[in-house]
Order: sequence, then structure tokens, then C-alpha cells
Amino acid sequence: MTGVRGFVAVDGRPHVVVLARGWSPPRTGAGELALARAALRSVGAELQIIAAAGAWTVRADDDAIEFAPCDVAAVAPRLGVRDGSDAVFAVDGDGVVRYARVPTGTMALAGIVDAAAAALLGRPSPGFVFSRRAWMSGAAAAGAAALLGCGRRSDDDRPPPAAAAGDADAGAATLDIVLRVNGERHALRVDVRASLLDTLRERLGLVGTKKGCDMGQCGACTVLVDDRRVLACLTLAAMANNAQVTTIEGLARGDTLHPVQQAFVDHDAFQCGFCTPGQIMNAVGLLAEKRATDAAAIRAHASGNLCRCGAYPNIVAAIRAARG
Repeated sequence: MTGVRGFVAVDGRPHVVVLARGWSPPRTGAGELALARAALRSVGAELQIIAAAGAWTVRADDDAIEFAPCDVAAVAPRLGVRDGSDAVFAVDGDGVVRYARVPTGTMALAGIVDAAAAALLGRPSPGFVFSRRAWMSGAAAAGAAALLGCGRRSDDDRPPPAAAAGDADAGAATLDIVLRVNGERHALRVDVRASLLDTLRERLGLVGTKKGCDMGQCGACTVLVDDRRVLACLTLAAMANNAQVTTIEGLARGDTLHPVQQAFVDHDAFQCGFCTPGQIMNAVGLLAEKRATDAAAIRAHASGNLCRCGAYPNIVAAIRAARG
């Protein structure tokens, strides 16, 4: 996480914040938690639970992180909740409250998260009664709030040591790896959960590889690992240890473009350009695999790379030209 204050990270990730004074993990079955995780996964959100018994961070695919008990009576007013009620908030990646509700009765965790996720997708549930003005005045300007007083729980109740600048999050399991990217060797210590995409962009500054859906659906993050096409958002950095990684920055030779890059220019195969690095890397890979036998084969093997501008005919033409 970046920008961690308290236990909520202001990191561009959507958050569902639940103030549930009486909540505790044993009361939530594995099935319900699985449903809540599925809703989180649908919007790339993180769940923050604040209760009298403690505080928890829950992500779609990681173990829950437990924090020491908060002073709920002190935290609640900062969220604009002053009447002793429980509350639910959905905050998008820009810190804008998209959904805010004080439940009028007991509501299952999965239902809470599902309603908040729907709001983040632009489909708010009817009947929310919480005032956005109350949230904005109570939570200040930090977006998803900095809930002070909730420290990461450890065996001796002391906070974990701070991470060194550029290292993985404090307290997370780390691994020493070597990435050989575009012919350069990089020795890194990474969080075992770090994706190859985030490592390339945030640790090595290679931002040509785009972060689109971050779910393996759009292909914008396509790179080559040992000359094979992979989706960097679904590939752990640790999986590329000692492998040869090629990104869009590594294709040109000085001022001379790679033949596929030149073909994309010649055939006007891009408009906004966001998907273009992934399209080009995918094309380089499928040409190396000798799969671009005709237009139909190109369309089939490039179907995982989406272009919202609709430049598909020109992309196919560019790949056919590069094959020649």
C-alpha cells in the first residue's frame, strides 16, 4: 500500500468501509465471506471493518489482516456517525463517496459489500439515508479516511517496523528476485504477492506497460517472458525470477522502431494509444509463434487484447504487414 495512515490506505483503490460495532469473524461463515470477496473482486475494492473487538482489512484474494481494537466511539464521529448506529460507506479510487448508508437493521456482510460494489459500478441501491455532507465534514479530505487508533496487531502488540523506501510493505512476506528486463539486470526484494505489472511500473519505472482492468480481461499489460506472451497483471513478479522480460520500451533499437511498431504507425493502428503497447507486444509474440497465418488467425490470437477505439481492422492490417 501507499500513503498508509492508520489502517486505511489512500492508494487509488476503491474501499468499502463498514462500521459494525458488534461484528466479529466467528459470526461470519466461510460461505458468506466468500460471497463478500467475490463482490470485492468485481470492483477491485478493499474492505475495511471497524468493530469494538478489532479492525480488519479484507481483500479479494488475500488473508484478512487484523488490527488492534479501535476506540470506536472516537472513530465514529469522524465518519459522521454520531448516533451510535452502524454504517456502510463505498468510496471510489478518487476518494469520492459513492454510497453511504446507516443500516436500519442487521444486514449480512455479503449483502453489505454487494450493495456497496453495485454503487461503485454506478448502480446504487435504493434507500440509502446517510448524508454525504456528514461524511465529507466528518472524514476530512483524506478520501477513504485515516482511522487513527487502529494499529496492526502483532504478538507483542507493538506496531511492525517501517519498510525501507521502495521495499515491500512492512510485515509482508518478501522474496529476493532478479528480473532481466529489456537486457538489464535488476535485483529486487519484492512482496511475494506483487504482480509483475506493478513491479515493472512502480519499481522499475517502465510505465509503457499499461494497467487497464487489472483482472486479465483487456490485454493492455501484455509483455513477453522468455519470448512468450503473458498478462503481467496476472503474473507474480516472483514467477519471472531470472527470466528474460521484454516490455514495449525494449523493442526499438535506438531511433529504429521494431517492425511491428513501424507497421502500427504505417497502418494507423491506434487512436488513443492506451491499449497500443499491449497490442504490439501481443503481435510480436504471435508473430514469433508463427500463428499469424491469415487475417482470421490474427483476429483469433489477438482477441484477448481489447481496443475501445475500435481500431481492429488497422491492427490486423499492421500485423499482416509486419509478418511480411
